[in-house]
Amino acid sequence: MVFWTLSVILITIVWIWFISQLSWVKLWVDTMLDMTWFKINLDDIKKESNIKSTDWKTNILIIGRWWDENDAPDLTDSILIASINYENKTVSMFSVPRDLYVEFPTWWGWKINETYSRALRLNWKDKAKAIDSLKEVLKKITWEEIHYYVNMDFEWFRKVIDIIWWIQVNVPEKIVDTTYPWKNHTYTTFIVKPGLQNMNWETALKYARSRHSTSDFDRSLRQQLIITAIREKALSLWIITSPSKMKWIYDVLKTHINSDLDISQMINLALFAKDIPKENIVNSNLNDTCLWLSICEKWGFLYVPNREEFGWASILLQVWWTKYNPNNYKEINKYTNIVFNFPQVYSENLKINIFNSTKVNWLASDIASELKKYGFNIPKNNYSWNTSWDKYEKSVILYYSPDWKKPKTVEALEEFVFGWSKAITTLHKYSSDPEVRIEIIIWDDYKTLNF
Repeated sequence: MVFWTLSVILITIVWIWFISQLSWVKLWVDTMLDMTWFKINLDDIKKESNIKSTDWKTNILIIGRWWDENDAPDLTDSILIASINYENKTVSMFSVPRDLYVEFPTWWGWKINETYSRALRLNWKDKAKAIDSLKEVLKKITWEEIHYYVNMDFEWFRKVIDIIWWIQVNVPEKIVDTTYPWKNHTYTTFIVKPGLQNMNWETALKYARSRHSTSDFDRSLRQQLIITAIREKALSLWIITSPSKMKWIYDVLKTHINSDLDISQMINLALFAKDIPKENIVNSNLNDTCLWLSICEKWGFLYVPNREEFGWASILLQVWWTKYNPNNYKEINKYTNIVFNFPQVYSENLKINIFNSTKVNWLASDIASELKKYGFNIPKNNYSWNTSWDKYEKSVILYYSPDWKKPKTVEALEEFVFGWSKAITTLHKYSSDPEVRIEIIIWDDYKTLNF
């Protein structure tokens, strides 16, 4: 969402600059539309902004709320941290599910999507303090300092799509929701077919909100598809060359979005972000794909506890933890360390095999399952082996790199597993799969591994 906001501002700046170069066009637009609606000194835009950062990163909290007509307008049903890394030219997007059970800055605990609304009530509707409360909880989860926030209601979503008429979304899977909430506390059936679909704001909103046909985790991914579609439509020449639509979009954003980023900071972030390659933008979240709380798929750090303990509410907890110790985010902390500091693990997507040189049964398989949960590329089959033909003084990470440059995936493994790696000259030393680029050899020092 933040990049949609920044992109619209950037497009507006480019458009204003263009018409400022053509005096007759500027005179016509000023006369017809009154350009005083966008009061920016173009010379000031060129000045460098003082943007906060930590370790070459600027982290922005983006929260989405429903509009005032909703029964609970201050519930943050969309919580996202966008991290811009200036050194690596990457963007990490991390979504937090709204049903995650957390302990509030006060003694009481409940779903994370109520942190903001409860803080509002405790602090006499002070939005800044409410944002700080949510930041405090998120810092425990991610270990990340949050520098700025973008607080928006979903009315902007509806109005912007209405302005641009429709968007085109590439729907990956068919959705059939027979219990989509409708008027007067009734339900209606909502169906979307797979493939490229043109959506007006009503269809797009249903697609973004539907949750009974799939999971909340899928819903967060669908919302990202919608945001991308809005951005692509807004970047089209038809929108850029329409001053009236640019004005309407700007008015919507100004009305429905609140942020502590000033206009100069937004523009400079947008100018940097526009040059980041698409493959360097990483989307990530948390899910409950763990089987028996031990065998987990990618990003599977959560589980659904007994709902009776929570008044039958829908709740998510970190694996192995209960509502009595919700603040221990050790496993999630390690995962977010990769997301925010080694996002290239996901863009490089290097295939990894693991070899067990010890006498401990299933050790390679257990380590592979653990790495898979954190998002490392472990193949579905033939990913772990036992071997005894070579002996090592200690466990080692072997990697092949044509240019002899150490991949970021290896750097992450060094911090995550153990700190010793070695480049090899052949494509792979032990693996039969020619696509494997990294081999992990486990020796008798396996008890010293970092996880």
